[in-house]
Amino acid sequence: MDERAPVAVVTGAASGIGRAIALRLAALGYRLVLIDQDHQGLLGLNASLLPVGGADHELVAADTSDADAWEGLAATLAHDGADVALLVQAAGVLVAGRLADCSPTDIERLVGVNLTGVMLGARAMAPLLARSAMSSEAPPLPRGVLNVASIFATVSPPGFAAYNASKAGVVALTETLRGEWRTLGLTATAVLPGVTPTGLFSKAVYADEHLRDTVHRRLGKSELTADSVADAAIVAYRRKRLVVPIGRRATRYYWLKRWLPDWLLKRTAEEANRELSDVG
Repeated sequence: MDERAPVAVVTGAASGIGRAIALRLAALGYRLVLIDQDHQGLLGLNASLLPVGGADHELVAADTSDADAWEGLAATLAHDGADVALLVQAAGVLVAGRLADCSPTDIERLVGVNLTGVMLGARAMAPLLARSAMSSEAPPLPRGVLNVASIFATVSPPGFAAYNASKAGVVALTETLRGEWRTLGLTATAVLPGVTPTGLFSKAVYADEHLRDTVHRRLGKSELTADSVADAAIVAYRRKRLVVPIGRRATRYYWLKRWLPDWLLKRTAEEANRELSDVG
């Protein structure tokens, strides 16, 4: 491990928003620790990256909901003297359908990756980030954590109960970490992208094939890409903003939820329930 280069740990790095953020961090001069269960995807990303400071990036094929995996990674990085300056948590899974139609196994898996894994990652990396904050060398971005949540944490559409709840938990966690880590010289940001076409949707578990078709039709109308979300996320994190919606539609929903919460939730529910009724 090259001790001169700041290290960024990125989960969900094999595809989508995590991959896009990883590419940008490498360009900024970070030495990357890339985590994903998709080892082939990690290899493909690594082929697109140049070494930093003469050192290769690290690939970790692991489940982010595995506490032992996080503890082992933290111990290895500490032993190597890595300057862990940034944690980006973009790993996620999606289960779509009315809550009663979703299996307990799928729900537990979703919460494990989307929320428990984010907490475990923050817990495991906190001592390394705190140690890094005492360094006199300034990294390209503030030291701390960037969590990728979703605008669904705010608008809570029917048909995505477990996903909505997990992402709302990520927002609450980020707000808590901002307070807990302030005295350590660390920051925390949660970004709330609108619907973004990524592998999240192709790998999702759908309660009904018609619902899958409906969701994918919606994807075709998205204003966002993984690249545009990554750019906006890095800007928000650089500015040390706390909770930031990404995309015009997501931003509108975010502020409507603050100003007219009952109206927005009612309208969102009516639209979502109409689509769910159309698929049976």
